[in-house]
Amino acid sequence: MIVVSLGGDAHRAVLLGRARVGTPEDAAAWLRGEALRLAVRLDPGPRTRWAAPGLVHPVRGPGPDAPTAMRAWAECPEQVRGVRALLAQGHPYTRRFQDPGGSWYELTAAPAENAGDPMNQPSPDVPRCEATGQVTQIVAELAMDVTRTAGAQPRSRIRCALAPHLTYEHQGIVRELSGGGGHVWGTFGAAVPVWRVRVAPPCPHWAGAAPCGLYDDHPGACVPARTSEPA
Repeated sequence: MIVVSLGGDAHRAVLLGRARVGTPEDAAAWLRGEALRLAVRLDPGPRTRWAAPGLVHPVRGPGPDAPTAMRAWAECPEQVRGVRALLAQGHPYTRRFQDPGGSWYELTAAPAENAGDPMNQPSPDVPRCEATGQVTQIVAELAMDVTRTAGAQPRSRIRCALAPHLTYEHQGIVRELSGGGGHVWGTFGAAVPVWRVRVAPPCPHWAGAAPCGLYDDHPGACVPARTSEPA
């Protein structure tokens, strides 16, 4: 089974978590744990260990409250049993929690054959992060020196090769390598030039709906490479 958590608004959706689990019981447990994880990060409770006593206290505002709804859903045994039963019958399950301003958080579980698994299906229409970064002279020299593989000259400016993501780090291709050698990838931030480079293969063609596993600390989902535009 595939289990997924998403967050978004009227303009875009962002992958927050994704896993493959074995049984409906595992899927329901993952969704419950993910709901509590997101709720705590969005709205820490008064007993949060990192906060001094009295620093965090309940405040009730108008409109929907996604963290409270996620806590209530996760702590309701009947809800969790219902999810397990639905999944055991081979049906998918989706639950969306609305927040003020049109933002939302969504939990989904489905049998792998019905989940639109991005591990097996290309996603050619994934939106792309619009961030761009500058490649300084010292970084360009580093991109030349970091590998002995022949390739193109470093670019002076790169575009993020990820789908829209929540982290402050962006990834782009500083230098194309020859003969299947991959790319020299660069890490940059908002108004911050490329500060790190590494050699890695191109993102897999199926990427776009989940972190592609290019390397361990990859910050987001890749967009499939298109030869008609620079990465």
